[in-house]
Parts: sequence; structure tokens; C-alpha cells
Amino acid sequence: MQIGVYLDRHLVFPLLEFLQVKGVHPEAEILEAKIQLLQKTNMVDFAMDIYKSLHATEEVRTGAHPLLRDGA
Repeated sequence: MQIGVYLDRHLVFPLLEFLQVKGVHPEAEILEAKIQLLQKTNMVDFAMDIYKSLHATEEVRTGAHPLLRDGA
């Protein structure tokens, strides 16, 4: 059962942090889930940091976050 769809994004994020620390799922899956979670927020800097960590890069492509696509 997926309860995350019924929770606020700000409540799901700590759950993902917990799973990441515990190593329950592969790190890449958790980071991808965090990026998907943050795409509908204004937390652009945080999303960029996670993207950089996931893709082992210092560059973030423009379409990585909806706000970046809009030119913000």
C-alpha cells in the first residue's frame, strides 16, 4: 500500500531521508524519488543539489526542475 500519495510532500521527505540513512533501498532510487517529490515545489536549490548528487555532476540541465524550465 502506498500512503505517500495521501501525505503532504513535506511529510514524505523525512520518510525518504530515513530510508536513505537505513539503506533499505538503493541510494539512486531514493534520490530519484526525492527529485520527483521536489518537482512540484519551489525548493529549487535543494532539488539541484540532489540532482548533482544523483548524476555525479556540477552542472544541472535546464529541464531538471519545472522552475528552471520556466526561466526562473
